[in-house]
Amino acid sequence: MATFPFLVIVHALAATVWTGGHLVLDLGVLPRALRERSAERIRDFEAIFEPLGLTALAIQVITGLWMGSILLPGFDGLFNPASPIGVLVGTKLLLLGATAALAWHIRAITALAIAFVVVGALIRLGGVLG
Repeated sequence: MATFPFLVIVHALAATVWTGGHLVLDLGVLPRALRERSAERIRDFEAIFEPLGLTALAIQVITGLWMGSILLPGFDGLFNPASPIGVLVGTKLLLLGATAALAWHIRAITALAIAFVVVGALIRLGGVLG
């Protein structure tokens, strides 16, 4: 089997896993967690499926870069309006960067929220004990 068609199939399968995981989370797990007012279901889902989703994302990145290097050797012509493939590959790389930035931002906000809760609890505890 030729390399490029194989990469397209693997890339599409990984995209299916990545997207499917988000759909299950958004349409199945989150509504139930909101109804129950409990984050436990989300944590359980994340503990089980996050490694699978991150693996699928890594496969997408690797196969995408590999296909990009096949279509644009040396990534010459990236964002060149005369090269539709160059614009496509460049746009996908920008979207990948935006996805990574958004994921980092969400993690940073979550860490800050947890820190504020802990600090608030320590302040209240200090008021009770002091």
